[in-house]
Amino acid sequence: MERQIILYNALYYIREAVTFILFYTNSLLLKEFALAFLLLMIAVSVGRYAGAQSIPMVPPPFPENSPQEERIAPNDRAPPQIEILTTELHEGKNVFEVRITDESSLRTREVKYVHDGQLRVDGLFRDQNNVFKALIDIQAPSRVVMVTAGDANGNIVSDFREYEIAKSQDIFTQVIDRLSQTLNYVQNLLGW
Repeated sequence: MERQIILYNALYYIREAVTFILFYTNSLLLKEFALAFLLLMIAVSVGRYAGAQSIPMVPPPFPENSPQEERIAPNDRAPPQIEILTTELHEGKNVFEVRITDESSLRTREVKYVHDGQLRVDGLFRDQNNVFKALIDIQAPSRVVMVTAGDANGNIVSDFREYEIAKSQDIFTQVIDRLSQTLNYVQNLLGW
């Protein structure tokens, strides 16, 4: 809290000084210096704030990734069940979600699709409640996404879904969205 008060006071005095220099003087060189100083102060304050953030630790590996904890169900001859949860895809990067359930541990979890004329295979990573996610980058005319899952007993199954790939937003809408997100971030940072 004390840090925010100091930052707010510093920004207030800088704003007052820059306002005086920019609007009450006729010297172009002084105005350019004040603007450069303001940009430098913003860069320094953002750099100090980012430097003060803690670095998150890497999460532990999923239990399925360690062979000593592999679960093999006896008499498991049924392949995993795949339920594709993603209902629509847009051009560009998308989070693809699927639910995979099986009695045994999963050894294979992957999603396949065509990207720039090449077959691309991405791994699926566990989220919660047997939901797995992958970040896929899909472009029209590609329409089919295939999911493959295999368990520790060697049972393998594949499922696919065909999508209508929606066009991505135009650049103007993307810039306005990004600007809105940046303004919200600054407001939350300063507590306004």
